[in-house]
Amino acid sequence: MVFMKEYLEKYASILLEDCLKIKKGEPLYIAGPMERYDFIRILVKKAYEIGVKDIKLNLKDAYIKHEQIQNLTLEELKDNDWWNASDYDEYAKKGSAFLSLACEYPGLMADVSAQKLAKMSLHMNEQTKLFELRRNKNELSWCIAAVPTQDWGDKLFPNEKNSVDKLWKLILDICLITDKNPQKALNDKIKISHERAHKINKLNLKYLHYKNSLGTDLTVELPDNYLFHNIEMKLADGRIVFPNLPSEEIYSSPKKEGTNGIVYASKPLSHNGKLIKDFYLEFKDGKVIDFKAKEGYEELKEIINFDNSSCYLGEVALVDVDSPISNTNMLFYTTLFDENASCHLALGQSFADSIKGGEKLDIETLKAKGLNQSKTHVDFMIGTEDLEIIGIDKDNNKIEIFKNGNCIL
Repeated sequence: MVFMKEYLEKYASILLEDCLKIKKGEPLYIAGPMERYDFIRILVKKAYEIGVKDIKLNLKDAYIKHEQIQNLTLEELKDNDWWNASDYDEYAKKGSAFLSLACEYPGLMADVSAQKLAKMSLHMNEQTKLFELRRNKNELSWCIAAVPTQDWGDKLFPNEKNSVDKLWKLILDICLITDKNPQKALNDKIKISHERAHKINKLNLKYLHYKNSLGTDLTVELPDNYLFHNIEMKLADGRIVFPNLPSEEIYSSPKKEGTNGIVYASKPLSHNGKLIKDFYLEFKDGKVIDFKAKEGYEELKEIINFDNSSCYLGEVALVDVDSPISNTNMLFYTTLFDENASCHLALGQSFADSIKGGEKLDIETLKAKGLNQSKTHVDFMIGTEDLEIIGIDKDNNKIEIFKNGNCIL
């Protein structure tokens, strides 16, 4: 770790100053694994240097989570402080910035009931309504970024003695932290993705039609006045923040009842510590009407049935198959990375700002405009080397958007 200290300090600066754009005196909420207390110390030190005074740490141990959910009843879990997420709303009231440090423990939850995990996820979601509302209206600065764990490092680099250091270096490389000028490299990437989103927004599309050799044949309707975004998000106070690091996508939200056809996953999905493999979803009038998975069927079922609207799409995202993460040819077992290696869709909650002025509208108006409202949001990957996406505009003109897995606009 010593030789990486300089890069970890740069990473902390990028996350706080470039991604969150945190201001002096603004509260900061950091959620992450206890295992990465070393990096969290660096973050806290940097935050105090910036002038942050109120820092809330929410640090958890995945192995304790596993033991609790295995040995306690649902009611006992709900009464356990470890599963209390109400401080998200407490800090949302303060207008805090939120930094979530994502990590994985592949296979740890393989022996846990998918239904029990889903019910506890719903329980925690019920405690964060204000946080989700303010986040969806672009009133909070937030960012999700990766940190390694021993389990995750060993899974990705099983024959490496220093697997955590190797994973650290891979994360830092992908996030451009090891570049000579990380800020410039990040801004250059943002500029390219911004131009691509702008081109698609000008096309006045009505539908996107996806086809590939896996069997995907899916038509996704876009709402009126749709907007595709890149890594940037404009807050209500005017700040431009970056919610995900890394990010290769441009994304929007589809019309809730406008998806028809079948789509096959191109990569396994790691969700709640369980792996879902070789699955497809069939849609009619926006709703999943059939699905199968060779592995992780029960977990997939819980995702689709999480609430009344989790069986509808909330996101459509475009990512080149020829991209930095994709070109590693690795499965990262975390959506943060895997979704940035592939075009993807998401079941559940939509983005209010995926239509012009949507962040200023109330939930009922967003529903009326066709944006799905759900208590979950789960991405799954669909991009392949032969994926073709045809855009169909309001005059029924066809525009080739993706060919051989890459955007050609």
